[in-house]
Amino acid sequence: MTNAIAVAPESAPTQIITIDPATYVAAVYQPFRDKLDAAKAAADAAEYDITTTAGMEVAKKHRAVFRDEFRLAIEAARTERKAPILEIGRLIDSKAKEITAEVAPYEKRFDDAIKGEEQRKATEKAAKETAERERVAAIRARIARLQQLPVECVGLDAEQIAAKLRAVEAAAIDEAFAEFKGEAELARDAVVEKLTTMHRAAVAAAEEAQRLAAERAELERRQREEEERLAAERAAQDARLKAEREAQERELAEQRAKQAEADRIAREAREAEERRLAEQRAELQRQQDEINAARAEQERKEREAREAAEAEARAKREAYEAAARTEAERIQAEKDAAEAERIRRERVQFELNGPDASEMVFIISAHYMVDQQTALNWINRHVWAEVEVAA
Repeated sequence: MTNAIAVAPESAPTQIITIDPATYVAAVYQPFRDKLDAAKAAADAAEYDITTTAGMEVAKKHRAVFRDEFRLAIEAARTERKAPILEIGRLIDSKAKEITAEVAPYEKRFDDAIKGEEQRKATEKAAKETAERERVAAIRARIARLQQLPVECVGLDAEQIAAKLRAVEAAAIDEAFAEFKGEAELARDAVVEKLTTMHRAAVAAAEEAQRLAAERAELERRQREEEERLAAERAAQDARLKAEREAQERELAEQRAKQAEADRIAREAREAEERRLAEQRAELQRQQDEINAARAEQERKEREAREAAEAEARAKREAYEAAARTEAERIQAEKDAAEAERIRRERVQFELNGPDASEMVFIISAHYMVDQQTALNWINRHVWAEVEVAA
């Protein structure tokens, strides 16, 4: 912490004396610091039984020392030493407010003048900037309106476009455009070029429209003449077709009368033929019924004979198959008995003779996974007559 230093104005006759805060505080509490170590040492060395009267007196004595001589005394010293310091702080604040109140009007008078001038300059600058923006915007708006003319002329006829073109050519690009004068001249030249092109196109379109109108008029005249000619031809053709239709209708009426008579005669003949055919079909049906009955009887007899033959053949086949199965079972039983006898004899023979030398060599070789020569050498090393077999 830095030292607190108070400096009086140069015109003041007296000098303010200051002290270091840490040094001052240490001096205030140094007497307590000097006695505290001795009190703590005495308290640490004290032996007492709090349950006894003497022990209680010792405890109360030490408590009184730390309470009265230290805690309460320190609080009293703190209050006493701090009181003038607090009063100095209050007086410093009060005097500062008093002097500041005298200073404030003078500061405000100059501050208001400075801020007023600064605000005036800022307002003047903003006004100039606004005026400049509005001037540039107005010039650019004039250029934009000039550039928009070709769009506005879309759909106008040649005379209207020519009027616009003359107005643009007559428009003066003066000093009002200021630094944008060159840009305005380029825009006007471009618009003149576009309007000239549009005027030529409009003139050509008008001439083409006149030509097309003349062609349409001539075409409509020819169409009217063709329609009148076709109408006369249709009227003559309608009259001719009407006469032909009436003649055809009369001829058809006569043909229908003749056809009606022929149809009547044919109908009567057809009805007679149908009656004859009906009688003939009835006779044929009767004969067919007799044939069907005879055929059904014959088929019944043949089916019964066939079923009897099939039953007899099935019985014979079943008897033969049963006999064949019995014989096959007998033959298989004989084979099984012969095979069992062969296996028994081979087992008896193996038990009597055992495996031959080559089989024994092969078995030892396979069991111990060595070659057969090694297995044979193992066998030859033994004297088999001296081997004892456990019972």
